[in-house]
Amino acid sequence: MEFFCSHFGQYCSSTMLLLIILLHLLPLTTMDSSSPSFISAEIFPQTVGHGSYFTEIEVGTPPVSQFMVIHTGSDTTWFQCKPCDCDQTPGLGFDPLNSTSFSVVPCASNACNHLRQHGCNNNSQCQYEVDYLEGYSTNGSLVLETLTFGSTAIPSVFCGCGHSNYGMVAGSNGFVGLGGGPLSLPTQLRLRGLADIFNYCLPGLFGGPAGWLNFSHPGAVIPAGTAWIPLLRNPKTPAFYYVGLSGLGVGDVRLPIPENSFKMTKQGMGGVIIDSGTIFTKLPKPIYEVFRNAYIAKTINLPRAPMSPLFDMCYNLSGLELIQVPNVSFFFTAGPILTLKIRNILVEHESYIGERIFCFAFVPTNNRRSIIGNTQLIGIQTSFDTTAGYVGFGPNICSPPEDSPHCHGHWPPRSIGMENYITPNPLLLVCLFTCFYLLINTSV
Repeated sequence: MEFFCSHFGQYCSSTMLLLIILLHLLPLTTMDSSSPSFISAEIFPQTVGHGSYFTEIEVGTPPVSQFMVIHTGSDTTWFQCKPCDCDQTPGLGFDPLNSTSFSVVPCASNACNHLRQHGCNNNSQCQYEVDYLEGYSTNGSLVLETLTFGSTAIPSVFCGCGHSNYGMVAGSNGFVGLGGGPLSLPTQLRLRGLADIFNYCLPGLFGGPAGWLNFSHPGAVIPAGTAWIPLLRNPKTPAFYYVGLSGLGVGDVRLPIPENSFKMTKQGMGGVIIDSGTIFTKLPKPIYEVFRNAYIAKTINLPRAPMSPLFDMCYNLSGLELIQVPNVSFFFTAGPILTLKIRNILVEHESYIGERIFCFAFVPTNNRRSIIGNTQLIGIQTSFDTTAGYVGFGPNICSPPEDSPHCHGHWPPRSIGMENYITPNPLLLVCLFTCFYLLINTSV
């Protein structure tokens, strides 16, 4: 400012007044100055086996590190609590007796009623229970506790203190509930005015750049170029993020699969969800068979390998220097097309690591609901704008470019709720107008 005033002295007083007014206006439309612009944590892949992704969160006061599975298919953020009847308690188990910020939620709380499965113990404390599509389960007490992401501490977050947990992901201490329901972590942050959007980028399983998980307001960490599609709501399962999928493609050919095969019924059955807790994309068996057969027809020159209990199409790629496989595409009803490359289509069989046995990373299901799993989203930034109701793909990546998926599409219109509009102070508007008037007249 001193440089500006020394060279443009006659304009300095008006310009300084303009800057002061603008600085006073900013707090009316942005986060409080004490709030972080975004909340961030690193994501890393499971080291035992493969497929799940962890982030490190500190729980309690003083904080204790917990390695948590990120999970967009559920609402409850929970961690293993002592005493624990559990399959495992790796690392430092959380002891609520050592935390000064820990408190148990009573049964009469509205938060308790938001739980899909809840009850009361003899002390009138709220008890939760969660059963996952993948076969995991947890139950314990609903509590309020401080969660710390990096240097950002968030007090009084509704969490599960899990005293009985089964089918745990190896190496994990709990789950981060990133779903769309009332008690999910994104919803709690949004209601506090801390974040409207969260996004993540899942890193490769074997080396490469790290992944990330961010919570922010629009524009803070999501650059232009993201291809957005609307989220669809299902009142029966508010935690799930449903998207409109209209078809699948192999290579340059869109497959003859009726669009209705992916639609959700009026009763809330079927549909397509994005779930970071599901490893491989699941498709209803009739759809899967058309899809798999089309892929086989495009890869007749690749040597096949024996099937595994999970996969019914595997390839032996040992000795092959140049491998060319067809891309796979998801066609969305809103227009964008998500095109996947080899990293998101073929995965190395965990029983033959190093032998270059790769399998088709899609599986059939007898359920009518399709699930886009995390393998198909490795390397591509995935964003959820739960306020406007959109999910976005791209433009950033967190994997080597030659193996990364790419996406092409368009920006949809964003809805802006008038309830978020803050009326500016009229005196400041008059002052701002006067300042501009003076600035214009002094320059003539």
